[in-house]
Amino acid sequence: MTTPGGAILVWLETEGRGLGEASKRLALIASDLAKQGQLTVHGAIMAGAYGPPPLGAFAGLGLTGVLAFKGRHRPTVGERAAALLQAAKLLSPDILLVASDERGREMAPMVAARLETGLTADCVSLRLENGLMVQTRPAFGGDLIAEIITPIARPQMATVRVSGAQPVKANGEREPRPPWRGHGPGHEPGLADPTLPTLEVLLAPPVMGEPTVLKRTPLSADDDLEKASVVIACGLGLGGPEGVSKAKNLADKLGASLGATRAAVDRGWLPGHRQIGLSGRAVSPNLLITLGVSGSVQFMAGAGGAKDIIAVNADPRAPILALARVGLIIEMENLWPELEDRLGPL
Repeated sequence: MTTPGGAILVWLETEGRGLGEASKRLALIASDLAKQGQLTVHGAIMAGAYGPPPLGAFAGLGLTGVLAFKGRHRPTVGERAAALLQAAKLLSPDILLVASDERGREMAPMVAARLETGLTADCVSLRLENGLMVQTRPAFGGDLIAEIITPIARPQMATVRVSGAQPVKANGEREPRPPWRGHGPGHEPGLADPTLPTLEVLLAPPVMGEPTVLKRTPLSADDDLEKASVVIACGLGLGGPEGVSKAKNLADKLGASLGATRAAVDRGWLPGHRQIGLSGRAVSPNLLITLGVSGSVQFMAGAGGAKDIIAVNADPRAPILALARVGLIIEMENLWPELEDRLGPL
């Protein structure tokens, strides 16, 4: 597969026998970026035991070509990283993009180190300026927004926050969701050319060095915060473990997933994999209910994809109240009796 002119390479992931929503979103972001500099967009993916997704799965995403690497049914991070490294060596792209999810955050640094290039993590905005990709990400705990460029090394490499994206249909159309902050304020990636890409299937290269696993902690089904339609977020305003316990019971009654701010996690009220925010996980539920959460920039970096927010806080000056569709200014100790009158004991 040749790449005339400059190219953008995106790492794609399968979901079942199709293409994952985050991968579709990343491809559309790359497609819009490519239009700013007359670049082509190419994808790389692990085919797995079922083979690559059907060609129609890539329609409307602006991809010129896709390299599919045949590997095991459940490839490891090292196997994925080796495939992406091989794709980068074959295509010599100007830009390489990976979704900023748990898997992408682990494999991207491995690939960047082998390519001897820089890596900007957790980008919330990308644009081309004078031939360089300007990568925007929060810095210093979210107090500043940094714009980063890679003037010399190639490829220019970044992981991109795609959570909060609209689900992408087979024809490239998307369900309505709040705007992702992708290449400019309020800008949404446009639909790409519906032309089908070329698909080339290759054998997976030898695995890159795997990290040493010190401990495995299985996650229960309700830990998939990224896909939850309703999330309840616990903040310091809950007062302690007793308040968190009531929030968990409320989540069980509502069929919601439970998340937390960094401050609540740091105090041991909830485990780290439930943390939402800049240094945690990004969520995009239909409804986010915050309990005692102030709404800091760090937290909203991971919660900005919520369609609607109901905020409960005792402080009328809490920033979250200005972002919420519904805001309740009430002490938590006064809220629980009101809820128990309607929902039963918590």
